[in-house]
Amino acid sequence: MMTNTVALQKCYEYNFEEVYKSIISLLELVPPPDFKGKTVLLKPNILYPKKPELAVCTHPVVVGAAVKAFVDKGAGKVLVGEAPAIANSTHAAKTVGMYDQVVANGGEWADFSKSVEVPCPDGKIVKKFNFAEPFLQADLVVSLSKLKSHQFMSYTGAMKNLFGLMVGLEKAEQHYRFPNKETFGEFLTDLNVTAKAQYGIMDAIVGMDGPGGPGSGNPIKLNFLAASDNILALDWKCASLVGYNPHRIPNLDAALKRGVWLSSEKNITTVGENESNCKCPNFKIVKNPSKTLQIMIPGWVNFIAKKFFEKTPRFNSKKCVRCGRCKQICPAHIIELNGKNKTANLTDKSKCLHCFCCHEICPEDAIKLKRF
Repeated sequence: MMTNTVALQKCYEYNFEEVYKSIISLLELVPPPDFKGKTVLLKPNILYPKKPELAVCTHPVVVGAAVKAFVDKGAGKVLVGEAPAIANSTHAAKTVGMYDQVVANGGEWADFSKSVEVPCPDGKIVKKFNFAEPFLQADLVVSLSKLKSHQFMSYTGAMKNLFGLMVGLEKAEQHYRFPNKETFGEFLTDLNVTAKAQYGIMDAIVGMDGPGGPGSGNPIKLNFLAASDNILALDWKCASLVGYNPHRIPNLDAALKRGVWLSSEKNITTVGENESNCKCPNFKIVKNPSKTLQIMIPGWVNFIAKKFFEKTPRFNSKKCVRCGRCKQICPAHIIELNGKNKTANLTDKSKCLHCFCCHEICPEDAIKLKRF
């Protein structure tokens, strides 16, 4: 039975021994369900292959230390896997240094290239998911996430990280099915109901803030790790520590109302490091307008605001390297490489879903989100 407790641990550097000791401490403060002799699947975040210091991915040292911690605590097998939207799973892990950390510490990299259908009878809007095959091998699923701002959902952490259980471009297709934040939040909640992750570890030694998140934001020192056997409680507390109102984060609010993980945010407790020592007052959050304000605004004003004031991707021809990733990931299929220099561009702005997948995946920070 999961608790409402979040363990906090100060950790200042990506020094393997320091991180390993911190994760052992977290596992002792809030133990996962019994996993001795069982198969543990760690699901880190690799948005796309980038240097660890840019804070795009769960840091390889955190991944390696988590593998060793679960091995040393008696896991029968530790699998680690992730499905970047546009990149080969194993190649991406090797590029960021994650693969070597996994193998060196007794784990096994699980290639997320093939998917299997997993039913979701309790889903609100989705009744089945296609998850990577290794998911079915796991007795314990652990979300090994990175604390980051997110242009579309405001924040990404333990629950959003499990979106990566879906393989490749199928993730982008979900933005076409669920184009607004509220329905996408419900979709993510259904996904988490299906994944049944029983533990989460948050890499918040260096997070990412600002409107460029989750792929091109600013690395920011947060100096802590966190863990819980309740991933909503973990996200709720971590988001609060960096200045978010979790009720304004669509998928967290949807998950709270579902009542699967928590009956009230007031029931969340912390152990380990004092909360005040983990707060970050200068974290630049991505704001999501309150539903109350949206309801108060007349419909025609909402229409005009959406048409003229909602952020839309703008492509910087000087930075664009014409890799085509934005075109590949666009769920509306409205990005082409055209013009004199074959720079990426929108072919029909009126069909833009404002999901910001292109902005999220651009490896060169060549896409900015602007109004007008």
